Amino acid sequence: MKNAPTASLAGVDDAAPVNSSVVSPAASAAVSSPSQSVGFVLSSLGHAVAREFHATLAPLCLEPRDFALLRAIAPAEGASQQAIGERLQIPASRMVALLDALEQRGLIERRANPADRRARALYLTEQGRELLAAAFRLASQLENHLCAQLEESERVRLLDALQRVGAQLGLAPGTHSAHRDV
Repeated sequence: MKNAPTASLAGVDDAAPVNSSVVSPAASAAVSSPSQSVGFVLSSLGHAVAREFHATLAPLCLEPRDFALLRAIAPAEGASQQAIGERLQIPASRMVALLDALEQRGLIERRANPADRRARALYLTEQGRELLAAAFRLASQLENHLCAQLEESERVRLLDALQRVGAQLGLAPGTHSAHRDV
């Protein structure tokens, strides 16, 4: 009877010796202890923060992705939906559906662009501005709660380190990886 195949990482040769000059001691320790694994801790925290953020915005009947779009449109009113979608790394087909939902709720409006009849310029409605302001207040409260145990200098260093990890994964600052999923 043959042995069942074992799972392995794609591109990793199980028989190849580990080059200790390539694998840091910290990375080796992370394999045996999840609490020492950056990936594990980020994944666990990301899930917990996403759950908390969703619950924070729920009283406003606002999804985190909607908050991200409103937040991106506010300082760039008049920009095209294509420009906003590219900045947030949201595929065009997904962007249309997200904007349709915000428009149906009366939070944004699409206006013809006088310079390009094919492009639609995005604007917040008064209702959209009010909802965004309320969402910012709630998001700030959550941010304060999350960082309550950190000094401001620690918060700044943590944010910088996390942004460098995001850049390593190809995530532009201010974007959310979930928006790239189609």
